[in-house]
Amino acid sequence: MWRLKNYFGVLFVGTAALSATLSASPVPSKWLSTVTVSDKGAHIVGNPAAPNKVVEYLSYTCGHCAEFEMKEAPAFKTQFVATGKASLEIRNLVLNPVDLTAAMLARCGGKAKFFGNQRHLLATQATWLGNAKNISAATQEKLKAQDYTGFMVGTFNEIGLAPIMQQRGITPVQAKTCLADKAALKTIIDMTEAGSALGVRGTPSFLVNGVLQDHIHNTAELKAVMK
Repeated sequence: MWRLKNYFGVLFVGTAALSATLSASPVPSKWLSTVTVSDKGAHIVGNPAAPNKVVEYLSYTCGHCAEFEMKEAPAFKTQFVATGKASLEIRNLVLNPVDLTAAMLARCGGKAKFFGNQRHLLATQATWLGNAKNISAATQEKLKAQDYTGFMVGTFNEIGLAPIMQQRGITPVQAKTCLADKAALKTIIDMTEAGSALGVRGTPSFLVNGVLQDHIHNTAELKAVMK
């Protein structure tokens, strides 16, 4: 009988230990998949009621933006967005027409694809931006004629953005439809103008709880100015 009791005792302890281990296993944060869109058209990931509101002004042709996205954003999201302590809002500060093309493509596929599109565009920035020299005279003429859709479609074809967006599951036909979206174009231009009016002069720049910061380069510096 003692052996039987002892066996069940060991079994109970083992089951409890297993249960504790399973409970301690990492659980994907719902905040990392919670994406909302502001009334100005900016995309926000994280807890809508987070005590810290972090806004990043971003350009898709900015090397420092790509570096922040690849090296710092994952840590920031893990430490602060996933835990509900902060939300991250992306606002455009378009620096040039190629940047505008990428900004329009980032929005392709709806809000659920936005942050993945952004990361992919910045991860491949050196490839497509390095091909900007391939933009033809005919495409550049479209820009001079203020045919922005024509310029963006030409740029999309000529600098190799088609295969890059296909890796995100977005076909060339879908991408070109996105590039012709006049409402999205207005949203991006309005956001850029609003950022400039606010005093944003470079990218990436951060607005933390309503205060513009001009010295942020990494997660540690962001943490220092948060609540």
